Amino acid sequence: MALQFEEIQAKKIVNVHKHVDGPWFWTKYSAHPYVGCRSGCEFCYLRGGIYLGHRDPESFDTLIQVKMNAVERMRVELGRLQPDVIFAGDWQQPAEDRYLLSRQMLEAVLEAQFPLFIVERSDLLLRDTDLLQAIQDNSWVSVAYSISNVDPDLKAAFEPRSPGLRRRLEAIRFLADSGIPAGVSLMPVIPFLGDDRATLEDTIMAARDYGAEFVIAGGMTMDGVQAERTWAAAGQMDLAIEQQWRELYNQGGGQSAAGADSYSAKLGRLVRELCAKHGIADRMPRYIPAGPLGVNKHLAERFFLKTYDLELEGAPANQVWTYRKAAWTVDELDESIADIYASRGEFGLQALPEIGKTLAGHIAKWLQRENHLPLLNR
Repeated sequence: MALQFEEIQAKKIVNVHKHVDGPWFWTKYSAHPYVGCRSGCEFCYLRGGIYLGHRDPESFDTLIQVKMNAVERMRVELGRLQPDVIFAGDWQQPAEDRYLLSRQMLEAVLEAQFPLFIVERSDLLLRDTDLLQAIQDNSWVSVAYSISNVDPDLKAAFEPRSPGLRRRLEAIRFLADSGIPAGVSLMPVIPFLGDDRATLEDTIMAARDYGAEFVIAGGMTMDGVQAERTWAAAGQMDLAIEQQWRELYNQGGGQSAAGADSYSAKLGRLVRELCAKHGIADRMPRYIPAGPLGVNKHLAERFFLKTYDLELEGAPANQVWTYRKAAWTVDELDESIADIYASRGEFGLQALPEIGKTLAGHIAKWLQRENHLPLLNR
């Protein structure tokens, strides 16, 4: 079906998330100028659910809604928000070729001096390297290219219209050479087709060879209309895969659409092992702002990373949640945790929500070891 554009006016453009997205992309805000995507990847979770609203899911890749007032709304809304990492833009073609909204959104991010994170498939992003460099000079920027694997047969089956794998890898190299931190979003890893050691290692090695600083891997969701399309695509590769997937995702049996926790943990451990083998990080670094609240972000980062470690170890859910809730508490404080400890000691830390005696002791030791205490109290 021919591609159509529908020009609309958005009531709101910046999404404010309840909590920062740790330990994944560390974003607090997101803003995108288009609804729908010409690439139309068969595994894309955005095809259904709240993203398309009441639209027919089959129109996901044939009708692109264009938020004509996206940049104006973004300038207004960013002016009301505290600076934090925003996930912004959408360099899909031909929408961005025609409307240039993603480039203009970068200009708004630069003016507001917000740090920026981008996940992208299109090498059209390289057109805007000048703005990325300016944002990096003024604040912070990081880019992750979305690459599920480097197998051309898997690409042909699951994302036939997306930009080529070589183009994405070359874009990483160009960004790295331009001083822009870049990595790979290894998502979604396709169960039983793209999750074996050899396929994952090929992708991680390619990422490293093209200058990526990190590889962040995640599994594949299977829900609603997207699941049916993904099963159909998999049938091009292996007719037996549907039953394997149904067992993994346990459709109708109460299991999460994201698959079994044990599978996710096994996948994460394997990716971590292969990343360590090839000298590349399996988590991306967090933007840490200057000023007294930077210590909070740094400590929250440690707690968020601890949740991921515990998940890979298969730790009990309550233990994971202990660290996740503590991370939220510290991350969202409007007072420096170093000042709290300096003035009120461990009792002051224990009084914070979701901290308690044990974590308060860990925080105190960390503040002392990392030399984060205020000068007057050293």
